[in-house]
Amino acid sequence: MAHSIFPNTGTQVFSAFIHFVGVTCITYFLSRRLCVEELTTRRGWSRTTWPRLCVLLVLLDSWLFVFSTGVLIFGVGVEMNRILCAAGTYLCVAFYTTSKVLIYMFLTEKVYLVWGKSTRRLRSPVYLICMTSVLLYVLAILVVVIFGRITLFRSTDDEGTCDIGLKPTASVPLLVYDLYINILLTSLFLWPLFRLRISSPIVKRVAARTLVAAVATLATSTVNIGLLTGLRGGELGWICLGICGADVVLNAAAMFWVASASSAAPRTDLEENSITTTDMFQPEIITLDTVADIMHRGQ
Repeated sequence: MAHSIFPNTGTQVFSAFIHFVGVTCITYFLSRRLCVEELTTRRGWSRTTWPRLCVLLVLLDSWLFVFSTGVLIFGVGVEMNRILCAAGTYLCVAFYTTSKVLIYMFLTEKVYLVWGKSTRRLRSPVYLICMTSVLLYVLAILVVVIFGRITLFRSTDDEGTCDIGLKPTASVPLLVYDLYINILLTSLFLWPLFRLRISSPIVKRVAARTLVAAVATLATSTVNIGLLTGLRGGELGWICLGICGADVVLNAAAMFWVASASSAAPRTDLEENSITTTDMFQPEIITLDTVADIMHRGQ
């Protein structure tokens, strides 16, 4: 009965490729970021900004998702019983959703850096709009988990099958809201930079990379949820987890690429005008003279 969920050897190899190569890539991304941030020291933790911590958490969350689902599919077997089938659903919802929320919080911080100026975060209308949108996204996910998920286990004498996914009535609104929040955050981040016509190559590079990361997140989410809708919500467990796994790996690669822009800069430059995790809710002055340094450190 081992791995009987796969119709042939080719699909099994392809699924294994996604999970094993995905774990390898994310391990590399995570190790590189840990070295750059110097988190093995207390000083490194004190100098880590919230956006950078978001990147690390996205990578860690992505690694846990790809690793755990790989073990579930190729180890214990998602098709073995109802409990393991349901575990696939909850792993997908927990880690995949957390990854998305962290990415949106990362983009929200980018928006605040170009809009906040001297206003505290909790008094900035733009920041509050972004965070409210993110929190509503979390609420929507919780509603989907309760009312819109599909977990269907069928057992015969010699094998079992596990179908997981979302009902069309849940996946379509979720896709629409995903499009809304992604476009909102990306537009709010880029519009002030283009309007002010800042010529700094650092800001331009950060803006370009952030735009690419946002588009990648939007594209993978659209394809993922679009496939769910096209298949009428239900997919075989290994297909659903494989698609979500590929989505997560691509998002992790995009986040790593965005964050890597600051790696080549001298550490002394990065220390100035930064927002650390210890004072992220303190007021902050953003001017055209300092925006390049702030944006560069804010990655």
